[in-house]
Amino acid sequence: MKRITATDARKNWFRLLDEVADGEVVLIERAGAKLILKLEETAKPVVQAPDYAGLIRVPDVDEADQWSWEWEGSPEGLRPRSTRAGK
Repeated sequence: MKRITATDARKNWFRLLDEVADGEVVLIERAGAKLILKLEETAKPVVQAPDYAGLIRVPDVDEADQWSWEWEGSPEGLRPRSTRAGK
């Protein structure tokens, strides 16, 4: 178990969260109070976030300042729309 002051925990919060996610148990002490930060044991396997890479297709990323999205209420959902004058 790793022991750390609240001040040090604040300075290194995201690193501590990564350590806890990897299984480390951290005891944070503040004004006599002891707080334990540990990963919750779950019966369910951790589900990875879905890959949305193919969900939204864009015309040309290099010209992203020249188009936007428009919703028409159709089953297809969003469609790209040019923001250039005359297009």
